[in-house]
Amino acid sequence: MKRIFFASIVIFLAFFSSSVRLGAVEGENVVFPEQDRTVARKVLTLLHKEKQKAAEEGRNLTSSDLVVMAARQLLGTPYVASTLDSDWKGEELRIFLTETDCILFVESCLNLALTVSQMKEPSEESLDMFVSRMAGTRYRTPGPEWSYSDRVHYTTEWIRRQEGVTLKDMTMDLGGKVIDNPVRFMSSHPDSYPQLSDKSVNPSLSKDLDAIRKVEDRINQEPLTAILTEDIPEAIKEIRSGDIICFVTSVEGLDIAHVAIAFIYEGRVGFIHASSKEKKVVTDAKTIFEYVSASHNLSGIKVVRPL
Repeated sequence: MKRIFFASIVIFLAFFSSSVRLGAVEGENVVFPEQDRTVARKVLTLLHKEKQKAAEEGRNLTSSDLVVMAARQLLGTPYVASTLDSDWKGEELRIFLTETDCILFVESCLNLALTVSQMKEPSEESLDMFVSRMAGTRYRTPGPEWSYSDRVHYTTEWIRRQEGVTLKDMTMDLGGKVIDNPVRFMSSHPDSYPQLSDKSVNPSLSKDLDAIRKVEDRINQEPLTAILTEDIPEAIKEIRSGDIICFVTSVEGLDIAHVAIAFIYEGRVGFIHASSKEKKVVTDAKTIFEYVSASHNLSGIKVVRPL
């Protein structure tokens, strides 16, 4: 039985890596403090228990259900801007569950949920798979020696790399339209990123900046899409709890300004997110439509569904 179980994991990893690389991760290039590992173990264990309970009751928990459960377990986690780049001393796989920013929060919840979806019971193998998943969604190269430009910085690319394997972009199915705002913010505003503007911070600055430009060119080869603000009231009828909501910005050269997890309660289509305003992970007081309508630099949303 144990041999069959591990064989199934090997098969799954081979399939998953066809789109998202899960290459070897070594300790010296991973920052995953013990307090954050403790939180990860706690959430993984709870999700496993809920999955087992549902199975005993004849119910099936989807990955989306598990994403919401993970998100609710992380309510109250302090918001820290640019979590992955604070005290940057070179590129490392940084995993934090005791502090977070918006994309790290969503990425963590997704990978916690998908880990539990694939494993039968909580174990250290669950934690190892979670770490491998984080590496696979965060970087386009297997590592462990990453550069700044190896990281997936644009949310559009983050979605496309997982499309059809762990995520489905629902945007066009829910009334989305092609938009004209090609990504180029990072290469056009290198001064906003010390790793692209300060050689004392990043000796490989020129190489990384050139690589970022090439990434932007690849992203722009495919249409960018969004559900425009005026179309959201119709689209939200089909949004499900656990969908990843990407708030599309009108800022020139930038694709996504913020990400969150849809949470529907008593008919209210709201969301859970790491809020810079509240300085913690919260269930927002606004609905998705209210949030977009209240912001002058948001033009719509993308909706991405865990598979």
